[in-house]
Amino acid sequence: MTDHLYPKKNKEIELLAPAGSKESFYAGIRAGADAVYMAYEKFGARAYAGNFGPDDLTECIEFAHLYGKKVYLTVNTLVKEKEFAELEEFASSGIPSMSDGLIIQDLGVASFFREKFPLIPLHASTQMSVTGPKGAGFLKDRGFSRIVPARELSFEEIRDIYDETGMEIECFIHGAMCYSFSGQCLFSSVLGGRSGNRGRCAQPCRLSYRIAGSPKDTETYPLSLKDMCTLEILPEILDAGVCSLKVEGRMKPAEYVSGVISIYRKYLDLYLSGNEYRIEKEDLKTLSGLYVRGDLSHGYYDRHNSRDMVTVTSHGYNGSDKERYEVSAGDVAENKYVPKIKVSFDADFHIGKEAELKAYAETADGRKAESVATGEDVQKAMKASVSADDVKKSLKKLGNTPFVTDDEHINIDIEEGIFYSLKGINELRRTVLEGLKDKLKSAPVQNEYLYYCGGMSLPFPGQGVSFTGISFLVRNKDQLYAVSDKTDILKSSDVSRIYFEEVFFSGENSVRIIDEIKKETGIPVFCACSFIRRKEDDISFINRYMDSGLIDGLLVRNLEDLAFFGDNTDVRIISDFGLYTWNTRAVNEFDRYASGCTLPLELSNAECRDLVKESGLYCERVVYGRAPLMITANCVRKTLKSCTKNSGFETIIDRKGIPFPVFADCDHCLNVIYNSVPLTLKDSNDVCKRIEFTTEGRDECVKLIELYAKGGIPEGAHTSGWAERPVM
Repeated sequence: MTDHLYPKKNKEIELLAPAGSKESFYAGIRAGADAVYMAYEKFGARAYAGNFGPDDLTECIEFAHLYGKKVYLTVNTLVKEKEFAELEEFASSGIPSMSDGLIIQDLGVASFFREKFPLIPLHASTQMSVTGPKGAGFLKDRGFSRIVPARELSFEEIRDIYDETGMEIECFIHGAMCYSFSGQCLFSSVLGGRSGNRGRCAQPCRLSYRIAGSPKDTETYPLSLKDMCTLEILPEILDAGVCSLKVEGRMKPAEYVSGVISIYRKYLDLYLSGNEYRIEKEDLKTLSGLYVRGDLSHGYYDRHNSRDMVTVTSHGYNGSDKERYEVSAGDVAENKYVPKIKVSFDADFHIGKEAELKAYAETADGRKAESVATGEDVQKAMKASVSADDVKKSLKKLGNTPFVTDDEHINIDIEEGIFYSLKGINELRRTVLEGLKDKLKSAPVQNEYLYYCGGMSLPFPGQGVSFTGISFLVRNKDQLYAVSDKTDILKSSDVSRIYFEEVFFSGENSVRIIDEIKKETGIPVFCACSFIRRKEDDISFINRYMDSGLIDGLLVRNLEDLAFFGDNTDVRIISDFGLYTWNTRAVNEFDRYASGCTLPLELSNAECRDLVKESGLYCERVVYGRAPLMITANCVRKTLKSCTKNSGFETIIDRKGIPFPVFADCDHCLNVIYNSVPLTLKDSNDVCKRIEFTTEGRDECVKLIELYAKGGIPEGAHTSGWAERPVM
């Protein structure tokens, strides 16, 4: 492994505001934000926000830097191979290097910027679904200095990440919440081709659904979460190691940004003062009237899930009655949260030499700059001379500039009996301050970070993994028995591996059946790990069965497991489609830990072919199975019925009468919402074809095994998914 320089711990606490427009940007700064996050017009995960073109981004970043504020650019969409030319164009504009950090979801995009701009801080988007210190450490090794973890984490889980990695932690404290783990939602994409991973979510979670068995006229909103408001638990969030308090809302207007930021600024300052932390009811009332969906909740910080977090009977916003909020740079510059910048002057006036004025300044975030201006030669006074007091008086005329000074910061070296016009002194002051402003806008933060300085060099654990033929994924006991029934067909077919969900390996009877299947067929057995890995999960049995030889490899679906099991170079790992490999750079990042990847569900046939060709990687593709539309910490069964603590399927029905199976995974306390019909693909792109069982019973699985073993394709209700319609 090559040497690295890791980010230092930095517990400076910042209040981070959203900006989808210039009005929102200035509103956030004026209301007391320490930093703002915003998007370039093409690569932000809120494609329908105003977003910013190059000129507006430049204006906002320069303004922020002048006053010691930070700007983070969201480049947090998944990027297709053919789109890297546009990313190159964006990089060449120089705008990324002006920013204070890039918020990224795609590991391929991170690799690109790490190579182009190795000193720009990389922040892992919440879209990466980081749930623990192993996943965070994986990203730290790839140059990330900050983690925006999954919103579903508790105080304790957040603290674990901070304590074990020392990374900066940025958490959402207010605003709308996704029902699914961010980055793990395909609902909008499968229904209308508008991908949440591309910033174009159509928000199907805000629509009405009823649970099967309820009257047809029932209208409930079991997937619509209340907005988050953490004002009451802000001290606990900060005590968990969070250094950046993030307000959601790049789609919302400037009055929302102004109102929310100003209130959180008030209470963050109260916390930092050390005085008693007490919330005024009027402030909570104000927040509840600013574009709130239904009601407010603390989110997941102090609960794993809850019916109280869900709107259930409503989904709309309580809007604001205020008129459009107008604010400009000029309004912001005269504000208590945008303090004047202390400037120091050194003036030199000696007869026969050019007059010289130097200015020095440092912004609140540590940007330093100096500027020099020279004027005409200093003359000997024929009548009245110019004194040091005259020069000082002129230098203190800073008016509506961003600067302020005092006698202690003005040093004047002046010869007696000189003449220099007051107009000339004023011109020196204006010139030197303009130069100082320009330099402060582009000055780097001093000594704040040490960045990634190398790559990983790990053994490639891919030996023995075949990427031809077919594979099967088994989820329940009926399907397990079906596989056991058809060992003769499996043995004589081109089956590369069989995936069994990890729950099978925690029961003696199912382990016995899997062992018999393996002995009869000789087909490698892979454990399909949980979609999400949380602190409370016990996975010791997986290691036990890998050690015994029953488990030959793993299908890994999250960064936590990838980092945990990937440390063992004897383990054969296949990354699943939720660990996104939309481009060859991303493929290369994962293949340092994994033997191969599963092609993303959202890529078309042509895009899959191109990716396989460009990467030179033989990989796997799901050709049959219900796509998981959402992976959720909240539970539909618990919201609309009651918690039984027994895993099983429920069904929700949309307003058009379409049913969606929901698997309540009580072993991991999460839900998986599946598509209404199976995905069925004909084009396998010369990769291993995976058949995933979900709701199929024993007899149906037997038929599917027989059919696919002969190279057939099932008929009946199905979807071709994204095969012929690339997502937007």
